[in-house]
Amino acid sequence: MARLPPASEKDNPELAAVYAEIMATRGFVSNALKSLGHSPGGLLHFARVGEYAKYKTDLSERLRELTILTSARGVPYAWAHHHPLAIQTGIDESAVNRIGEGKVPDSLPDKEQALVAFVMALGDLKVTDTIMGDLKRHFSPRQIVDIAMSATYYGALGRMVVALGVDMDNPDALKTERDWQKGRQ
Repeated sequence: MARLPPASEKDNPELAAVYAEIMATRGFVSNALKSLGHSPGGLLHFARVGEYAKYKTDLSERLRELTILTSARGVPYAWAHHHPLAIQTGIDESAVNRIGEGKVPDSLPDKEQALVAFVMALGDLKVTDTIMGDLKRHFSPRQIVDIAMSATYYGALGRMVVALGVDMDNPDALKTERDWQKGRQ
């Protein structure tokens, strides 16, 4: 149950404009973002970082979703959103399940294993020189920063979702998200 009610744009023109921008970039406003709507200015900037992380990095759709999925571990709300999106990008169900267990799937190509290992270590604040060296063998400096920014954004969003007790989005919203993403591939 939500610890804060979703913020309503009905009596707040500033929030209505923020929600309109989010709708234009994602196709819907999630309960996670509505929970942050009590701070319209903060939500606006946070959502713009999320738009970059989700749609504008120098990573393929599959690599972006792999980054997000790995960051979503342990957050049921985020996992419900990104598990089907990861499958939609072609990541095998068994690999998705291994990530959910906190393990780097050996079924993934080396490049993707390096990404998952880095994101897991980043979340635990334990990125070693070995993990970074492996990532650098597969990704450009920009891509490494994009992976780190995306993982950090989704990690922060997950922490807020848990702290605020955000309610799961309804199945229609999740379908809208899958369809929106499919249309961008």
